[in-house]
Amino acid sequence: MNTWIGIASVFLAIASYSIYFRAIFRKKVTPHAITWLIWGTLNTFIFIQQSINEAGPGAWVTGVAAAANIFIFLLALRYGERSMAVLDWVCLTVAAAIVGLWLLHSDATITVSLACVIFIIGLLPTLRKSYYKPHEEAVATFGLNSLKFFLALFALQSLTVVTGLYPLTLGIANGFIVIFLIVRRRQMNRN
Repeated sequence: MNTWIGIASVFLAIASYSIYFRAIFRKKVTPHAITWLIWGTLNTFIFIQQSINEAGPGAWVTGVAAAANIFIFLLALRYGERSMAVLDWVCLTVAAAIVGLWLLHSDATITVSLACVIFIIGLLPTLRKSYYKPHEEAVATFGLNSLKFFLALFALQSLTVVTGLYPLTLGIANGFIVIFLIVRRRQMNRN
């Protein structure tokens, strides 16, 4: 059963990122390069950590997300948000510093907890951009991402803090982005 759930979460990932890629090429979405650099790097490390800790099919979605996030980062360099605020650079610096702490720890629970913090820090540049330009993000992508990470929890062969905290955090964070974008779009449409 875990294998089928893992496959379903991978298909959701492919669908969500396909929507995002198409929106980028149609110039409807302008990804923030710093966010996607942080997320791509982070998902790569987490995928490795989950695989080492026997996450099984529940880790597949993180591997797909890592590859997609790195590709989105590369696309963002050409098609993405051009303005970079001080907050964006601070987020990149803080995320890099936390990665340094992460590499110093051998305790998997600490490293996954730090990864969750890094993910949230990586989200901040996109939230800042989306506050002013909420129509330049794909609600459907973040909604499907939320669903895929919650689904991935059920595919884990071993549900522990190490294997489950990261997909749980990403499921919640992506759901938050959906709500944030919808609220900001409604506020902007009223003005």
